[in-house]
Amino acid sequence: MFDTIGKTKCLLCSELANVLPNQSQSVVTHLYCKNCGEYNITMQAELDLESCKNDIKYILSSQIFEKYYYEQEPLTILTEHIKNAKDIPLLEKLFKLSKYLYHETKKKSLGSKIDDISCSQFYCRTDDEFIQLLETLKSINIINIVKKRGTIADIRPYIYSPIMTVNAMLAFDEGIANVEDFKKVFMNTKTDGNQIYLNIPEGKNQFNIATNGATINAIQNNSLDITELNTLIENAVKSLPQNISDEKREEATENLEFIKTEIQNSNPRKAIIKNTLLALKATVTTAGFFASLAKIFEFFGFKF
Repeated sequence: MFDTIGKTKCLLCSELANVLPNQSQSVVTHLYCKNCGEYNITMQAELDLESCKNDIKYILSSQIFEKYYYEQEPLTILTEHIKNAKDIPLLEKLFKLSKYLYHETKKKSLGSKIDDISCSQFYCRTDDEFIQLLETLKSINIINIVKKRGTIADIRPYIYSPIMTVNAMLAFDEGIANVEDFKKVFMNTKTDGNQIYLNIPEGKNQFNIATNGATINAIQNNSLDITELNTLIENAVKSLPQNISDEKREEATENLEFIKTEIQNSNPRKAIIKNTLLALKATVTTAGFFASLAKIFEFFGFKF
């Protein structure tokens, strides 16, 4: 498959990778990694990457994997890719993972479990974050999950393998091309076809949120005040420490804004809100931010 000239560690995920012949003078390294895919990197970008945090590397790994999986073309990493590397919203991660599972299932057969997925292929820093993505997809009936014990060589005690549901496969067959399509199909209706109803009192800045994001059968009678939530979110933004990196500040701010946007949707999903809050809890760990975040958890009735 490849004209391999050696082995080395992948510059992004540290897995063993094949060294391929350079394709141009500007490219210093050309690799194929089973986890990330095939990619090139320029000399300057490789120097820049040496001083990068892992937060940048997992984003680049995801971008490489996506391009190679769908286009069978290597991404050439430039300095600009590193400077502009940015996390994506939770909803987009869910869409990308679902789209991949759909294509993999089409290659195999309906009901097939999909193994060997790396957390970094879908913009996740850790296995725990990836499992949260899977659990969220399960909660909205896009997948089922097979959990089995790992071997001694596995890092985690359990391995999680998703299986695409029949309804989700049919929905993708009918055409889901982007995040908006995904949101419209899976966020606004249950996969059994029953509409999720949300009671928004006329003239009031309030909404009701369902008891969970999995099988929504009824609407709770606990109206939540959006104005109060906006205040809590503003306080959380203000409590972000000054000494965190610009990337972490931007990521935390975007996740808080995502929560504000989600609750203004016609059908806000509690599972997605909860997972976004858990991601925030893992991103910034200072006491002041934790105190502000704890109030948002309490607002939704989540355990901090």
